[in-house]
Amino acid sequence: MANLTRQKEAMIRYFQDGCKPEGRLSLGLEVEHFLTHPDGAPAAFAEVQALLESLQQAGDQPILQDGEKMGVRSDAYLLTLEPAAQLEISILPQAGVGALMAVYEGFAARLNRAARPLGLRVWTLGYHPTRRAESLPLIPKKRYEVMDRYLQKRGRHGTQMMRGTASTQVSVDYFSEQDFVRKYRVACLIAPLLALLTDNAPIYEAQPNRSACVRTTIWNDVDPDRCGIPPMLMDADFGFEAYADYVLQKPLVVSRRGHRTEGVGRKSAFEVYPSALQREEIEQILSMFFFDVRLKNYIEIRVADSMPAGYIAGYAEVIKAIFSSPAAQESILRHYAGATVGSIEAAKLGVCCHGYQAQIYGHPVADEIAWLMAQAKSRISTPEARRRLEPLAALAAQKKTIREAIAL
Repeated sequence: MANLTRQKEAMIRYFQDGCKPEGRLSLGLEVEHFLTHPDGAPAAFAEVQALLESLQQAGDQPILQDGEKMGVRSDAYLLTLEPAAQLEISILPQAGVGALMAVYEGFAARLNRAARPLGLRVWTLGYHPTRRAESLPLIPKKRYEVMDRYLQKRGRHGTQMMRGTASTQVSVDYFSEQDFVRKYRVACLIAPLLALLTDNAPIYEAQPNRSACVRTTIWNDVDPDRCGIPPMLMDADFGFEAYADYVLQKPLVVSRRGHRTEGVGRKSAFEVYPSALQREEIEQILSMFFFDVRLKNYIEIRVADSMPAGYIAGYAEVIKAIFSSPAAQESILRHYAGATVGSIEAAKLGVCCHGYQAQIYGHPVADEIAWLMAQAKSRISTPEARRRLEPLAALAAQKKTIREAIAL
């Protein structure tokens, strides 16, 4: 097992190098967008490539994969194409929500301006607004083709996950391994609350949807090896080594070396890669696991639906308020003392089945969201931050989801 030991050491060093200097928290943001024609027909791959071309500015670099243009890299963000041509913006970490939203809102305005001459409409929803997932073609990217075949054998919703879903992901810094463990556990514990707070799928499989947290339902049945809550979350020795040990020994599905992508099925990274893991290999391995909260060289919180900018801003303020305050995190850990991976999964199932009528962790979910919002509000001090939080806070106070509030 010497090879596994060396791989773990390399991955642990990668995580350790991700520790930021103790101080002010920075946040990153990823938002996925659906693109359709006015009649609901999905944008073709070539049309989305044309959109990328029009979004590329002076100094930006194209991202080429498998011989095709798959994205654009700028100084402030990356644009990439997801499996069924969802367009994702990944904004590099910013010191505050205001700076983060300035980048996103500036991009969103340019995106809408660029889409109109191409006859395209931009949507920020948790599920595709006009088509059943099985009718949406994959873009020509080998990683997605391999994943699609594999995941269809692992759960019932792999096709829907890849083609039909879109998310908002916020990432936060960690300052040490201990800080990572605390923040990661907190993020997993509140994941069911965040999923309900950002529920935004008014359409599901081309039909009006009245069920809560459709994206969470889908992700819960994709692949137990790489989705949901890591099984070792509450173990006493949970940390960088435990996370590395898990991802190195579970099926990798897709490997990448340089420009070469290969399907490796149920072989693990331990079996596929040499003992001396390079940075790009570590990042490929980590990218193949889709936990509700994912560790890279930052902590990525993945449970929110794609949503309009005003709600993204409020959600980011909640994340910033909680994860910039060790006191808030300790309060959450005390509040949910004794919670297990099983009880977190039960809470997720509860919000999917019953929405704001659910009982989670032994309490009404509406009360738990009110408590979480109070934790966030008490740590927000500026008028601008309070203004950004207000639309989402108002919905939570009314026990309504974004899905119920927006008009398509």
